[in-house]
Amino acid sequence: MKSLKIAGGKGEGLFIDILVLTALFAVLYLALSFMRPLASPDEGRYSQIPIEMVKSGDYVSPRLNEMVYFYKPPLFYWMQAASIKAFGVNRVSLRLPNSLMAILGILATYCAARAIYGRKAGLFSAFVLGTSVLYFALGEIVTLDMTVSVFIGAAMFSFIVALKRSGLWRGVLILSFFAMCALAVMTKGIIGVLIPCAVIFLFAAALGFLPFFKMLKVSDIWWCAGGAVLFLAIAVPWHVMAALANPPFETAEGLFSANPEGQGFLWYYIVHEHILRYVDPDTSMRAAPWWTFVVLAPVGLIPWVVLLPQSVWDVVCDGYGKLRSRNPEMIFLGIWILFVIAFFSVSSSKLPAYILPIYPAFAVIVGVWVAKFWDNPGEYRMKAAKAAYIFLGCSASIAPVVLYAVLKHKGKLMERAPEMLSVAVAMSVAMAVCTAVSALLWLKRSDRGFWTVVFAGIYVLLMFFNPIGTFVQRESAQALAEKALENRMDGDAYMVAYNYNEFQDFPVWLGRTVYMVGNPPEEQKFGFMREREKNSGRFITEKTKLREFVDGTPGNVYIATDARGIERLKSEMGLDFSEVARSRNLHLLKATKK
Repeated sequence: MKSLKIAGGKGEGLFIDILVLTALFAVLYLALSFMRPLASPDEGRYSQIPIEMVKSGDYVSPRLNEMVYFYKPPLFYWMQAASIKAFGVNRVSLRLPNSLMAILGILATYCAARAIYGRKAGLFSAFVLGTSVLYFALGEIVTLDMTVSVFIGAAMFSFIVALKRSGLWRGVLILSFFAMCALAVMTKGIIGVLIPCAVIFLFAAALGFLPFFKMLKVSDIWWCAGGAVLFLAIAVPWHVMAALANPPFETAEGLFSANPEGQGFLWYYIVHEHILRYVDPDTSMRAAPWWTFVVLAPVGLIPWVVLLPQSVWDVVCDGYGKLRSRNPEMIFLGIWILFVIAFFSVSSSKLPAYILPIYPAFAVIVGVWVAKFWDNPGEYRMKAAKAAYIFLGCSASIAPVVLYAVLKHKGKLMERAPEMLSVAVAMSVAMAVCTAVSALLWLKRSDRGFWTVVFAGIYVLLMFFNPIGTFVQRESAQALAEKALENRMDGDAYMVAYNYNEFQDFPVWLGRTVYMVGNPPEEQKFGFMREREKNSGRFITEKTKLREFVDGTPGNVYIATDARGIERLKSEMGLDFSEVARSRNLHLLKATKK
C-alpha cells in the first residue's frame, strides 16, 4: 500500500513482519513467565507499589508499604495498575507490562532498521535485540529500566528516521521524538530527555553543525514547536500535582540543601534522585569502578558479541569521511552507545540495567552486517565465529547439569532436586541437539543452514530462562505468605523482621502491608519522615514495644525473617515463637503470646 511506504524501500511485508515478530517474541517473553516466582527486591517492590495504588486510588503519590516512595515517576506503575485491574494479582499480570514494553522495543528497532537499511536488516536487528542476554533478562524481570530504555530508543529512532523522511511522515516522527522523551521522563526522570538530546547534539558536532543544519527543513521548526507543547503536556502535569500534594514542611532548609528533614517532593525528586545519586556514592549506595559498563556492555550483547568486531569493522573500514557522507546513521548509533556508557560510567550509581538503552543501537549495527552476510555468505570469513558458536553451544549443553550438581551439593534444592534435574536434562539435550545439527551443517558447508540452526538454538536456550531461574534466583516469600493465609483469622498481623529487601514480595502475596521489626530501610527513610507520626507505629525497635504489640494483637502475629533475623529476635527482643514454614533461607514464625 502506498501509504505504508517507508524510507529506503517499499512497505511490502510490513504488517506480516510485525505480526510474526510479535508472535515470536510474545512466546519467548510471556509463555513461561508464570513459572518463576517474583525476585526480590526489584520485582517485589515494583509490584507492590501499583498494588497499593489500585487499593488506595491515589495515582499521584506512589507508596511502598504505605509510605510515599518518590524514587521514580509513576508511568510504569500506572501501566502495572492497569494490568492488575484487568487480570488480578499474579505473576503473569505483574510482569505483563514490562514484557510488552520489551516486545515494543524490538518492533521499534525493526521499524527503524528497516526504514534506514531495508527489510532484511530490520528483521535481523529485531532478532539480535530480542535475544541479547541483558535485554532479554530485563524483559523478564520487573523493573523500570526496560520501559525507559524502550522510550529512549524510540525517541532516538524517531529522530534519525525523521531525517530521511519528508512531508507528513517527517512531522509525525518529530512529534514522536518529543512524545517518547516525555514518556521516558515519566518513567525514570530527566535522563529520558537528557540522553536523546545529548546524543543529537554530539551527532550534529560529529557531522559538523553546518552540514547537520542543512539536513533540517524550515517546517521542522513548527513541528518542533508542536512537539515541545506535546512534551510539556505529557511530562508536566504529574510533577506539578506531586509537588502540590507533597510540599516541604516549614522546617525544611531549602531546595538545595543536602538535609532531607522536612523536605518535599521537589527536593527528593530533583536534588536527591537526580543530583546526589549521580555525584555522591554515599547517597547512591551503588558505587562501582569507572570501567564497569565498559566491560559489561559487550557481555550484555551475548551471544551476538561474537559478531560485533566484524560488524564494527564493516562500518569503519572505509574511513570516517566516507562514513559521514554515505552512512551518517551509523555515526549516530555509535555516539548513542558511547554517550550512554560514558554518562553512566561517570555516575556514582552503577547497576547493570542502566546501560540497557545501548542495545537497540548495538542490535542495528550487528543486524545490518548479518543482513549483508546473509545475502553473500561466501564473501565473509566466518570460521572463527562458527567455532565460537559451536563452543557456546557445547557450554550451554554442559552448564545445566553442572549447575544442578552445584546447587544440590550446596543443599539449595532439597525436595525440588528431581524437578531441577528434569529441567537441566531437557535443556542439555535441546542444546546438544542444536549444537550437533549446526556442526553437521558447518561440515556440509551450508552457511545459511548453519546460521538458521544457531538462531533457533539461541531462541530455544532463552526459553529455559524462567524454568532455570526458578531454582537459581533469590528465594521468594510467596510460599510463606500463602502459609500465613491458610489459617487466617480476623485480627492477624504480619511483620517482617530486619531484612525487608529479602521480603519485598511478601506483602504482594499477603494482599496487605506489613509491620517491621527494626528501622525503616534506607530507601524508605524519606517516606517515613514525610508522615512520621503515622508511620512510627509500623516500626518496632524496642523489646517492650514488640511484646506489647504481640500481646495486644487480637489474632496471631506472623513474622517473616531470615536466619540472622531469628537470632536477633531471640537475643535482642527476647521473643518466643514457633516456626510455621520455611522456604530455603526464609522463615515464617508465629510469635508466642504471654
